[in-house]
Amino acid sequence: MSRQPCAQTRPSISQSQCHTVASREEATASPAAVSQPKGTVTALWLATSTGTIDVFDLGRRCVVAHVALAACVLTPCLARAQSRDTSSSKTFFTAHDALLGAGAAVASAGLSVLDVRIARYFQDTSLTHVRAGRVLDGTFTHINETTLTVGGLALYAVGRIFKLPTVADVSLHVAESVAGASLTAQIVRGPLGRTRPLNTTPQFSDQYEFHFMQGFTHFQNRAFPSIHSSSGFAAASAITAEVHERDPSATWFVGVPAYILALTPGLSRMYLGQHWASDIVSGALLGTFYGWRVVQYSHAHERTPIDRLFLGPADHASVNAGGGRFQISWSTTF
Repeated sequence: MSRQPCAQTRPSISQSQCHTVASREEATASPAAVSQPKGTVTALWLATSTGTIDVFDLGRRCVVAHVALAACVLTPCLARAQSRDTSSSKTFFTAHDALLGAGAAVASAGLSVLDVRIARYFQDTSLTHVRAGRVLDGTFTHINETTLTVGGLALYAVGRIFKLPTVADVSLHVAESVAGASLTAQIVRGPLGRTRPLNTTPQFSDQYEFHFMQGFTHFQNRAFPSIHSSSGFAAASAITAEVHERDPSATWFVGVPAYILALTPGLSRMYLGQHWASDIVSGALLGTFYGWRVVQYSHAHERTPIDRLFLGPADHASVNAGGGRFQISWSTTF
């Protein structure tokens, strides 16, 4: 076979590569082709198709896609798994929750193997999504436990004052879910003391750098799990669960955009170098658990003590603002 036509049809490949490809083409016509390494042939095919595809970059893209897919697939599975025993249980937590927690821990540990590769992928400014993320991360990072809890309580107050029971019910359960997920995340991250990607030495190099018990006092050692992610998924799950209780046919119409939005706070923290991918996934699973559990438990048990206190009939409600203070008060019987 002539080597010259090959050099003309693939100008973006070096002469040595051209000879290698030609030898592969010759090998396909003989029985000896069976012994050729398939990985080598595949890599060369990707290179010779366009001359621009980076096989390893393609792998990183697949990894990120699988992270997002795992969050979207695991969260509804987690919701279905806990819904089976919530209605019959007299306690908020059940024995089955230990299995859910163990499964979440195993999933996070498995993903941690890819943490460094994914973290560097989110810092590569030659990529369009990183440049766009750097513009938007300052906005979405403000969707956190504080803004979501305060927002939920503010809507709750609106519902109480204007006698909108559904608004009050949903917003209170959102605030409960976010608060529960955030508190649990704080309890976990304090003792673990996992170092944030930006603070490892060198940066983005060691996902297994832990300083035990320093998470309580050092911000740079509070990576696992992500409270931004847990808060976003707790709010999305609570809203989706409330819609499911009232109109199951509308669950997907609300749940899909809610969970997509819930991804943004965690992704913004990865662009900022504050979290590993396993931090984001663990936070998402934690938030999903609390969002669905709070709503399902509340609706399955008439009125929980918290619901009786905050959602019972208000005998008197008032709002006072002035002097730099904002006060909401009411009286109720429970």
